[in-house]
Amino acid sequence: MNIGYERIRPTPAYVPGVTLNSFVGLDWNSRANVVVSFKAKLKADLRERQLGRCCYCRRHLPADPMATHLEHFIEKAACQTFTFAIENLGLSCVTCNNKKNAAYGRISGFLSRRATARTGTPQSIKRCPALATVAIPASITNPNDFRWVHPHLDDFSNHIMIRKGWIFRGTSPKGFRTVKGLELNALARLEQRARQERLSSRSGPMALFVGFLDQINESPPREAVSDVIAEIRRRIRKAT
Repeated sequence: MNIGYERIRPTPAYVPGVTLNSFVGLDWNSRANVVVSFKAKLKADLRERQLGRCCYCRRHLPADPMATHLEHFIEKAACQTFTFAIENLGLSCVTCNNKKNAAYGRISGFLSRRATARTGTPQSIKRCPALATVAIPASITNPNDFRWVHPHLDDFSNHIMIRKGWIFRGTSPKGFRTVKGLELNALARLEQRARQERLSSRSGPMALFVGFLDQINESPPREAVSDVIAEIRRRIRKAT
């Protein structure tokens, strides 16, 4: 399948006059002009660099900017140092953003509960599942610092292969961990529902045929045919 791009390259730059130091004392949800304008420009720049695709699953992003997320590869809750570091940010779909947040919650919760049981006092441990070590790296430049495929540092196809129907297979340990951690193969079910919704929105026979041709590029022929048959049957039932 066409994945669109291998990695985010070149990494977008700050606008003239703005550096990472410009955000000292500001948090991610600040309404300061420098933060608001930074987010808006970065979303546009990343959409262009990523060819309109998610930085994790490589599916096409929604056209509405509000339906996409600036995703922190090293969670800002685990390390505030890289909150506004562009090389720590990618544009993701809502599904992948939620899956990554869930993975962070699972591992942090597990480590916190284990430490609490061991010490007998409440413990809160924040651990980014994408990092190779407990220690936070000094900079985001070395792909070996990460257990998951990094959108800026790793070539996607060196680690993950996508088959038609959005079936993901890790071809390296890093790729396997990314597929598993983000539960990428659950996307096949989401994509099937999306295909069916797209077909149902097409009004006439010719439009339905064009929809079938569009979907066969990204889906196994058998699945595309099955979706069309199911839609035709649905329309027949509705008409009777």
